[in-house]
Amino acid sequence: MTQALDEGFEVDVIYLDYRKAFNSVPILRLIEKLRVYGLKSKVIQWIKSFLTGRTMKVLINGSFSDLKEVLSGVPQGSVLGPLLFLLFVNDLPDWIISSMIMFADDTKLWRIIKTINDSQILQRDLDALMNWSNKYLLKFNPQKCKLMCIGQSGSAHREYYLQEGTGKYKLHETSHSQSQIS
Repeated sequence: MTQALDEGFEVDVIYLDYRKAFNSVPILRLIEKLRVYGLKSKVIQWIKSFLTGRTMKVLINGSFSDLKEVLSGVPQGSVLGPLLFLLFVNDLPDWIISSMIMFADDTKLWRIIKTINDSQILQRDLDALMNWSNKYLLKFNPQKCKLMCIGQSGSAHREYYLQEGTGKYKLHETSHSQSQIS
């Protein structure tokens, strides 16, 4: 990125936020991915046992709700939960051309913008990630997804959108840097 900025190009960075990421992982699709990754059936059975049959209750104003079965998600307070989440989203980079980095449920997608074609590629990558999201039932939260454009001339001419269902959400810019990084 630094070299691209030094050469006078811009970099568009998109920060993506999953909607209730750990709680939304569909267990059966996770189990299928673990099979594809080649985990042994005994390990898969152990993980399935760990994820299914869980219950929860909520405490509000000193009163507990009835117990309800947990139908999706990975336990956040465990060591295994975040690992299973990472295995679930592990194939996200396979769906795109641009650069991506992921840390737990935080995803950052970026591309050096040399021509208008580069911003079109970045938009197609967003569309591909939305297709992944629809396939694997882990939704992005468009209101929390942000755009950061770094470089000299600004991004007033570039806009990016997330398409979700019938809605189309414009990504709002978080900040703009007008100076190059030396």
